[in-house]
Amino acid sequence: MSKLPRHLIAVAAIVPALALLVGCTRFGATLDRPEDPVVLSGAQLPKLEGADPMHVVGFSWDGSAWHQIPVQVDERDFVNPGQVLNRAASAWATLPDGTPYRELVYTPPRTISAGYTSVATYTPPDSDPTLDGNDEVSFLANDSGQQASIANGAPPNVIGSSWQQVAVTDPLNGDQSGYVYLFRSNTLTGGSAGTTGVHYTFRLNAGDYETQYRMGTTSLAPNNRVGPNPETSTVVTPSYALTFGDRWLNDGLSMTTAGADGHDVLERGRFQFNPTTCGRSEATFDGEQTASPYEGAFIADISGPVRALRSYIGTNSGQYTIGTDVFYPQREDSSVELHVHNIPGVMTFDDFSTGLTGLRYFDDQHPAGTPITGNGSTLGWSAPPTWQMISGSAGSIVTTRSISTDIAGLNVTGYWLDHTYAAGSARPPAPCTGDLTAWGQNGLRVTSAIPCTDPTRYGTFDGCPAVQGQTTAKSFTATRVRYYEVPNLDTSAAALLASHAQQAAVGTVSG
Repeated sequence: MSKLPRHLIAVAAIVPALALLVGCTRFGATLDRPEDPVVLSGAQLPKLEGADPMHVVGFSWDGSAWHQIPVQVDERDFVNPGQVLNRAASAWATLPDGTPYRELVYTPPRTISAGYTSVATYTPPDSDPTLDGNDEVSFLANDSGQQASIANGAPPNVIGSSWQQVAVTDPLNGDQSGYVYLFRSNTLTGGSAGTTGVHYTFRLNAGDYETQYRMGTTSLAPNNRVGPNPETSTVVTPSYALTFGDRWLNDGLSMTTAGADGHDVLERGRFQFNPTTCGRSEATFDGEQTASPYEGAFIADISGPVRALRSYIGTNSGQYTIGTDVFYPQREDSSVELHVHNIPGVMTFDDFSTGLTGLRYFDDQHPAGTPITGNGSTLGWSAPPTWQMISGSAGSIVTTRSISTDIAGLNVTGYWLDHTYAAGSARPPAPCTGDLTAWGQNGLRVTSAIPCTDPTRYGTFDGCPAVQGQTTAKSFTATRVRYYEVPNLDTSAAALLASHAQQAAVGTVSG
């Protein structure tokens, strides 16, 4: 069975109903999730726990032969954020009862093999150098193949007794499945089969990270300084390219999917409390706009055979708030784990390149779309949008945003602003960062107050514990998934991609 080219699947003028198609992977699986990863914890792979992470390898069976595929192991560990921020041990974070506070974070690989690069940070390597239960193993769903049997024999250069079959299924379509086989090896590595084409390059303009990065005055020398840390970092994949100007600043995005014209569509990704409050934003988090306190560092910068990881910490007084971006060939997963005193609300949205013509905005409640022209158009929602899309000749970006929290009664809605401001005119709401034009700004907004989400705080901020020893902090994690697709994608295709983001491909391990 041959796989239909993605541009034929996605363009509405050719195929209006993507959901009616059944695709095949390059190794003959019926799974049609070409953009999506499969991510397993080490705990799901009992025969591989204790293995050297760099020597966990994957194979697919095409019905007659084995093919090695890119597999990546990312180590994670519980780390005190004070260590990441290069603080004296006496200043490391503690819980209200005085015990150390640790967060589960990605850690730099202890050793580097083919397909991997990593930037040195103050985050220590995993305290367990082997594949342990909280580490992650990833591969692409599109690399899955047909089911094999032990009677077929193990692939060459692997330890056959470590055989782990991963059956990958689509929870939205029980007729689709694929198989990947994971092993230990003494000679092969996860990158021996090459990479998926994701390349992340971290470039700090000032030079070496550990000696030059400004982390805040509570850090040890030479990092005990405040101010911006300009970057010219890039992520380049077969489908898109991103640029980063500072820790929280994504300031460029162009698509290289079939037919895309290559224009940079993104002015910047943005964060604020609400549309009219500029005291906190991605610019204050990074020191681009002076604000106190200023705290920030990188946790990990890793480029591997399957995906790249960019993980960072610090949002002014949300000093232990963590942002993580995970990049795949045609998809990007981002999360913000909020750790801060009570705040009046929060919003996250994208601001597109001023003056770029031919773009339209769509979502599940506005399927007809609206042109992005800076003309002051308004939109409303009866519920938070389940997906949002910007589409035109530059390509299509399908975005889902969700919140995982134990905070009851949050008010959540979509956000839209498309307005050009004349010099000297009133600007309600005032653009907090970037230029003076809101060009197709869209995202998600929490309009209600968010109580304390920082478990280390007590006695000082409303919503945090009043007495040392109490822990009442809430949890709040915002997640965004972006798909990078061909120009003028049909809304039915966007809705299907959103459902894939919301119901991930499932990997079931046996053997």
